[in-house]
Amino acid sequence: MAFFGSFLATQKRTVSIKNKTVKLDLTIQKGSPDKPVAVFIHGFAVDKQIWINPLETKVFAKNIPLKYLSARRPAATSARQKKIITTGVIPERVDGLWSRLGKEGYTLACWSQRRPVGPVHAAVEELEEVMDRIQGLFPERPVALIGHSRGGLVARKFMERKNPQIKVLITIASPHAGSSLSKIGKYLSPLRGALKNILPVETHGTAARTLKRIHDLIEGNALKELIPGSDFFRHLKDSPSKAIEYVSFGGEKTELVNLYRWEKRDRKMRPKKLLTIPDSLLKFIPASAIPDEITPGKGDIMVTAKSAVLPWASEHINLKANHFTILWDRRMISKTMEVLGRIG
Repeated sequence: MAFFGSFLATQKRTVSIKNKTVKLDLTIQKGSPDKPVAVFIHGFAVDKQIWINPLETKVFAKNIPLKYLSARRPAATSARQKKIITTGVIPERVDGLWSRLGKEGYTLACWSQRRPVGPVHAAVEELEEVMDRIQGLFPERPVALIGHSRGGLVARKFMERKNPQIKVLITIASPHAGSSLSKIGKYLSPLRGALKNILPVETHGTAARTLKRIHDLIEGNALKELIPGSDFFRHLKDSPSKAIEYVSFGGEKTELVNLYRWEKRDRKMRPKKLLTIPDSLLKFIPASAIPDEITPGKGDIMVTAKSAVLPWASEHINLKANHFTILWDRRMISKTMEVLGRIG
């Protein structure tokens, strides 16, 4: 609850814009006038809450709240458990990048894209609207663009327009060389059968529905835009500028969710790991078909560590985090604050 208390305390300095003039669900949190503005750009199929309130944001076709991806292994307990299966202990809050920068007095802005599963160019036009608003409110302030996942590509496409106010570009788990994840859609159907052999009967319906929605999402045209060699990448013409600092981050952990079964031993209920998603399911996919995106040590479940490298980054850091937990990784936050501090 501490996070919510802190956020609500800032509401006198926060402007929520959602009207006929701007036509964007835009949040601006005003900070110190001597610090730069950080503009946050969310990725595919989510919204601005992934920055503001990450634990309640739902990912993977809005099926899975991020709080389950942040759960940790439960401890042994003498208390009776109502459910046999658990995903672990869910934290009450996480200090993500938005929260930390806000506490340090930075002015922050983020918006929910009107078409979060639409083409990149649609989000680029919206970023133009956001930047017009930022320039009107803070005309002399340097701006840092911070993009997660596809948001990093939105930022790069926008930067073809050479906006002089932008002094930093930070991309987090962005597929600069594309992502091949859409190619594994045909293997999701067999996984439904595999899950039935592993999970308790009462969870079969939910698991099957979730996999189907994820399948439909990754088979969509918008995600195909991110396949290596697509028209989008062929027409991406941004280039480095000496006036801008570039930093990128990538993840090397594919583990999303652990499922534990409670077992009684030594008069206590103890958790036994049942399976890890998706790592435990890779054996049901032909080895030759497993992309690096979902290979432990090579990808973050959505993007490979290699693809996450911004071509002209002055520094790139790979982290032991998946595509979502990277958003509150301590090293990522520390490095980002260091970079922004240099233009403050």
